Amino acid sequence: MRRRTFLNHALFWALFLATALGYNTIVHHNGSFSLGLFLAEFKRPDTYVEYGRVATTFYVSLWVFTHHFFPKYFAITFLQILLLGAWDAAFSYALYYRFIPFLTGTVLLSETDPGLGRYFIDQWIASLLYVLLALLFNQGQQYLKNEALRQEKNAIELSFLKAQLNPHFLFNTLNNLYGLALTEPVRMPDALLKLAELMRYMLYESNETLVELVQEIDYLNSYIALEKLRHDGGVYVDFTVEGNINGYQIAPLLLISFVENAFKHGSIDNPQQPVELRLTARGGQLTFSSHNQIVRKNKDQVGGVGLQSVQRRLTLLYPGQHQLTITQEAGCFHCSLELQGVARVSQTIK
Repeated sequence: MRRRTFLNHALFWALFLATALGYNTIVHHNGSFSLGLFLAEFKRPDTYVEYGRVATTFYVSLWVFTHHFFPKYFAITFLQILLLGAWDAAFSYALYYRFIPFLTGTVLLSETDPGLGRYFIDQWIASLLYVLLALLFNQGQQYLKNEALRQEKNAIELSFLKAQLNPHFLFNTLNNLYGLALTEPVRMPDALLKLAELMRYMLYESNETLVELVQEIDYLNSYIALEKLRHDGGVYVDFTVEGNINGYQIAPLLLISFVENAFKHGSIDNPQQPVELRLTARGGQLTFSSHNQIVRKNKDQVGGVGLQSVQRRLTLLYPGQHQLTITQEAGCFHCSLELQGVARVSQTIK
């Protein structure tokens, strides 16, 4: 943070001095400009006095706006700007016509002393400009700081939501495997291998910000296969993928909550009304929907931790680029998710 602040100050002064000295070069040489004339400005004693004063005013103003800034009270801010501008104009007059002549016996400016009143009027506009630059710089710094804090907060929250999702998924899966171990222990090795595949994806491959859509689909298929294995094939799921999924990326573990919710709270053993999962990828838009009957005997509230987490993750990962619709009617639960701008056009999966 300190290094970034230093670089921001260095960049500001580099741009400011290049502009100001370039303008002075043109003024001092009747409209002419060259690199030699520009560098000659650094040999003028008044250059260091002038921009030393400007820097002093800038940082005094910056301190005021940093520690005593009231954005909701425009009148106070306006008064601060006027007073700081007046202070700089008076400071400039005292520096050029009082302090420096007293200390050195020379006047850096060729003009005779115009008097404080006249000099104040001529200088005040320029002084206000330096104060306004400090205000703008302060607001820019504050914006960058707030943006960095916001991104850091979002990253921490996303990590928490992801960490919350993994134990939630693992807890439900281990419960299912416990039931399988009691009823059909012979099938446990295959189930454990499927679980190992799922956990490998969750622990390693899903650490990226985005994963290939085909990887996420493979993950969903592995989860469905694990459920079918646990229920000895008595699971009826229609999982349909439409469109060319090559070249699409998605945030990892974003769709599993919908599938897990359908299995946990839905009827999966009715061949007449199977769990319906549909994924469509077209034109940079991804649509995923799930539809299932609700098991009335299930006392858990529909939705659970998984859907609450995925709703928050969508807000953080796809702001303004998603639409999630969750409905419950006629004994059925339906989720529909639309994501915009998920196509990766720079590279196609082979």
